[in-house]
Amino acid sequence: MQETLTISDLAEVPQFLEAAAKGMWQEWWEEEGHPIEDVYDELQKSLSPEALPKTLIAHQGDEFLGMVMLVQSDMSKRPQYTPWLASLWISPDHRRRGIGAQLTKELETLATEQEYPHLYLFAKLSLRRYYEGLGWQCIEADVRGVDIFHKDLR
Repeated sequence: MQETLTISDLAEVPQFLEAAAKGMWQEWWEEEGHPIEDVYDELQKSLSPEALPKTLIAHQGDEFLGMVMLVQSDMSKRPQYTPWLASLWISPDHRRRGIGAQLTKELETLATEQEYPHLYLFAKLSLRRYYEGLGWQCIEADVRGVDIFHKDLR
């Protein structure tokens, strides 16, 4: 019998901090030359009771499947946009199963509960149809190789 997918706040399942940091580092930070300790530091902030950042973890029992973050800012050149859905990452073995969509929806619910009226995100150009399919609107196209999206939560 397969366990059901659970989405938890990282503060409730800190045992997944290492797996989340490794996935995030390998996907975005390693290539840019950042040490993995920088990612640990970033994720550690999610363990505090502060409103942001928050990290949601998708897991089946003790198996890490993926993550997403709610952050104040994910693009320094767009300070007017806040808060952001950031670092949506699914373990390669678990992709194309709807986990990213579930994490996105759960993060939208979290943002709504925290009374944020909207969210922003940026993603590679190849992901435009994916995010539009989840109800996001592209508000800036091809900004140095990424699209910027907005979602109204009201």
